[in-house]
Amino acid sequence: MPRNHRPSTVRTTLAALFVLVALLPVGAQAQAVTPPKNSPERAAILDSLRLRAESELGSPVEFVVGQMRMVGEWAYVNAIPQRKGGGPIPWTYTRYQQHKDGGGFEEALEALLRDTPEGWLVYEFALGGTDPAFVSWTGLYPTPPEVLPTLN
Repeated sequence: MPRNHRPSTVRTTLAALFVLVALLPVGAQAQAVTPPKNSPERAAILDSLRLRAESELGSPVEFVVGQMRMVGEWAYVNAIPQRKGGGPIPWTYTRYQQHKDGGGFEEALEALLRDTPEGWLVYEFALGGTDPAFVSWTGLYPTPPEVLPTLN
């Protein structure tokens, strides 16, 4: 093959690659990840959430995580708060006791957090709801759609 055809072949190959990339779905979906237990990222997310939960429930609080989804700088957490070592939260001493007595209360919390230069910031926090709170958060913030769960 003569030398002067090589640039044409390279251009053709690059053009073909450009067309293939252009055909990929726009905004290819990011994958939500769950930070592993004992990882610094998971600890940082839960520590920020703990500050908020302890302001509502008193100290100390730890979590039984049901779901944690992270995409880029955003994270969603669904967890049950408890006292250290697995003890129950004494709801009597919280503003949630009346809801608990009325039967319209789930002990789980949901939160939407964002990683900022100052650390993870709790954007949304919902505790005790019987309906998923994340539904009302959709579209409020520039979150990737994969960070929030979907209703089945």
